[in-house]
Order: sequence, then structure tokens, then C-alpha cells
Amino acid sequence: MTYIYDILLNFNEDFYEFYEWEKNDKIYHIKKIPIFKVNTTFMEDLLTKKIEIDKNFLNIIINKTEVFDSKRIKNIKYSCLLTDTYKVIGALFKDGKIYLSDLLLDEASDAISIANRCNLIDIEYNIIENKKINYFETRNEINLRNNLYNEITSIYNANDINKLEYIYFEYFNKNNIDINSIYQELINSLDNINSKHLKLYELIKLCKKTSNLTN
Repeated sequence: MTYIYDILLNFNEDFYEFYEWEKNDKIYHIKKIPIFKVNTTFMEDLLTKKIEIDKNFLNIIINKTEVFDSKRIKNIKYSCLLTDTYKVIGALFKDGKIYLSDLLLDEASDAISIANRCNLIDIEYNIIENKKINYFETRNEINLRNNLYNEITSIYNANDINKLEYIYFEYFNKNNIDINSIYQELINSLDNINSKHLKLYELIKLCKKTSNLTN
């Protein structure tokens, strides 16, 4: 088994390029981690689809990754690097989910150079469904969409018609009294995130803060 040593990884359910990492992210300082050379189709499916990895592969990598943790060394149960020699991705398999990480440029280059000397392996997997991905969106835009979806849905589920009518008017500059229509139009608008959504999110946060102060 081939290993890569002393790298940084940032595992998330969504794949973020290294330049989108944030200071509050949990960055793993990896002592060593196995690397496998796979075909490009597998790499594309890993990024664009929800997949289930065969347990035989998980048994191969069990406890093979070591991470520095508060000056101690701990094992990550199921983790590895995967590369088609063009792109390298860190993968952490936990509770039926796959968490992905980019690598820093120099560390990715070194990993690919080492993987070029490895034999190609065929990892069996099942495709569950496609991921909804927009490669032209930033991490902040993705987070804004998710936060707005949760906030609007929460207001809708609470049947707070006045608040929904208010934020609907602020976004669309028109009135609507049908709560179901309001909700659906606001949710549909999230397909194309723009500056008005940021203002809408700030407005919702302000409404929540004001509500907390008066309660």
C-alpha cells in the first residue's frame, strides 16, 4: 500500500477547492494516508453523484489513516486519497456518507507524482443519485442558498403569513396573500442566487433578532 505523508485535508459533504477553505473549517493535519490510482469515470462520479462504496474496499483502508490530534496521533477509520493522476481528492467514509477534501497545490502535485507509479485499481460502487451541483457558484453562494431555504421553510412551517408576505414583497416588490404561492416562488428564486438574496437573508436575520428582543 502506498502512503502520502504530512498533508492538510478539509472534509465536507460538498467538495470545496482549497482556496474556498475557511478559518472556521476543521482542518485535519494528516500524518499518513493511503493513496489509490483510479479511473477518471470513478473520480467524476465521486464528485457529481452520491455513491455507495463496496465494503471490500473499506476493509482495505480501515484504520490506515493517521492524523495529528492535540499532539497525539489518532486513526481515522475509513479514509484515503483517490486520484486519476489529473486530480487528487481526499475521501472520508462515515455513517454511509462520503466527505471530500481538496489538497493544497504543492501537496496535490506531490501526491499525483507518487500515484503515477501505482497500479490502477477498480473500486466497486453503486450510484444512488446525482448531486445538484453548480460549478459556477462560490461556497458562500451555496451556503446562502441553504440558509435561505431553511429560514423560509421554517417561517412557512410556522404558518407565519405576515412575515412571509413581508419578505416576499421585499424580494419581488409585489404583494401576494397566498402562502403556498409565496413559499414556492421564494424557494424557486433560490435557483439563481443574486445580491437580492443576500439582502433578504440579512432582513430575515434582523426580523429574528427583533423578535427575540421583544419576547
